[in-house]
Amino acid sequence: MRLTIFSRLVTGYFVIFVLAMTVSIYSISQLRQYEKMTRSIINFDNRMIEYKKKLSDILLSMMRYEKKYIIIKDAGLSGQFFLSNDDFDRQMKELTSLTEDDEVREIVSTIQLHKERYRSLFKDEVEYVSSGRSYNDESYQQDKEHAVNRIMEALINLEAYSQNNTYSKVRKLSRADDRASKVAIITGIISLIFGIMISIYITVSITKPLSIIKKKTVDIAGGDFRHDLKLSSPPEIEVLAKAFNSMCMKLKEIDKMKSDFFSLMSHELRTPLTTIKEGTNLFSESLDESGATVKQKRLVAIVNEECNRLIRLVNSLLDLSKMEAGMMVYNFHKAELPPLISKITGEIEPLAETRNIRVETEIGRELPLVKIDTERMLQVLRNLVGNAVKFTPDEGYVRISALSVDNAVKVSVADSGSGISEEKVAAIFDKYYQDTFARSGKIKGTGLGLAIVKQVVNSHGGKVWVESTSKHGSVFSFVLPV
Repeated sequence: MRLTIFSRLVTGYFVIFVLAMTVSIYSISQLRQYEKMTRSIINFDNRMIEYKKKLSDILLSMMRYEKKYIIIKDAGLSGQFFLSNDDFDRQMKELTSLTEDDEVREIVSTIQLHKERYRSLFKDEVEYVSSGRSYNDESYQQDKEHAVNRIMEALINLEAYSQNNTYSKVRKLSRADDRASKVAIITGIISLIFGIMISIYITVSITKPLSIIKKKTVDIAGGDFRHDLKLSSPPEIEVLAKAFNSMCMKLKEIDKMKSDFFSLMSHELRTPLTTIKEGTNLFSESLDESGATVKQKRLVAIVNEECNRLIRLVNSLLDLSKMEAGMMVYNFHKAELPPLISKITGEIEPLAETRNIRVETEIGRELPLVKIDTERMLQVLRNLVGNAVKFTPDEGYVRISALSVDNAVKVSVADSGSGISEEKVAAIFDKYYQDTFARSGKIKGTGLGLAIVKQVVNSHGGKVWVESTSKHGSVFSFVLPV
């Protein structure tokens, strides 16, 4: 089942959204991990170092009070010692509640044990001093120093543990950051690639068939009515393509009906027109013998001229119908173009002279022979040069050139006429097309000449085109392969 355009867009955007959400969720989880690790460093390791400093300061205060008491024997100093001891116990209690780590608890137990030993020794000394009894002060001093040293070692171990724990967590954060950065970059790149691929797929699946339809539209405008539009596309465009093929088929049928009608009409008109022409000629000869008036002779001449014009029109219609049907027979042979150009120039000069139009020629040296049907090529030149003279104002010019270019011969017919507007250039070679100026009645035409030119040149393997701007004349050119 093919997805509709709406379904493709929704699916594509949903996949892109899921990829973006995946990256976002992963990033949020990593941020939470960083936050947890940072909070652990702040709330545990840093506080342990702070407690170590406080305990060290309290212990030093206790040592000062203890030594001063031994020297001065002041009861106030012993009181200060025991107050500091109580403060030490409070700090130890807070430190104990801070962590459940076995190593830290072992260090705390060691500190508590030796602190109690230190307090007990000092208490005994206070009792001896207060009662005036003698005691071994050196032994007490050594035991107190041993207890204090063990407490200081334990505090140093506590600080070292906190610092190592902090460094370990920082290293973990660094590794996690590197890992998260790599994962985020890789995930981001994958998401970007998937997003681009999905966007390209959706865009191409829509624009490609539309481009084909657009090209087919241009072909139809050029007269190609083949209904061969087969697309692998979304259902909406597929329906459009089927309707397009149906339209092409109907247009082709209509075009065939039109061509058949003109062909039949032309064929049926040729015989009676030929009969009328022959009858007119005989009637004209009889008028000469019977001494008819000038007016009668002029009327017969007009009838004869119009009859010839109709015969030429019918012949053009028949020729074009054969060309479009691929039934025209060409007699190709190697020939030179300059003699053909000279012949056409000679034919058109009388008409050009009556309107003071200069007919100029530019023939390249040593033009190669080209494979052509001489009669049909004369028809091409006759139509192009005739149109140029027809659309050129009095005292203008027509220039015919033939030059060798890139294994081909290029023939151009330029005029100083009114030119062709840009929007009409594309349709100038269409059958029955006539410029607005021609349809105004000032210049007569059938709209068949340039269509025949295009068919003949294409049949010779060449190409024909026009270069023109309004009010600056036109240049009709065609190339024939050597």
